[in-house]
Amino acid sequence: MESEDKGILLTWLTRCDAIAASDLFVQIGHPEDQVTLLKATLLRAAAEGVDWRAIYRPIYERWHTERPHFPDLNTMATEIEQHYSGSKGT
Repeated sequence: MESEDKGILLTWLTRCDAIAASDLFVQIGHPEDQVTLLKATLLRAAAEGVDWRAIYRPIYERWHTERPHFPDLNTMATEIEQHYSGSKGT
């Protein structure tokens, strides 16, 4: 089971890394869309019970110098928590 969990985490990490690695968002002048897509992917992972922090931490550490528009871990946590608190109110 632990091996399966690592495989699921690796799958989500690979998806998020592909989003982070894409230069398209910066090239077309909409880096905020990259953050939105990345956050949506992290939210989907969290909804499946995956630790999104374990995914985002290495992504941020790897890419933040090339993608200064990426929020730090605390800011991303706040945004994700706001999403969950907002969705529970409906």
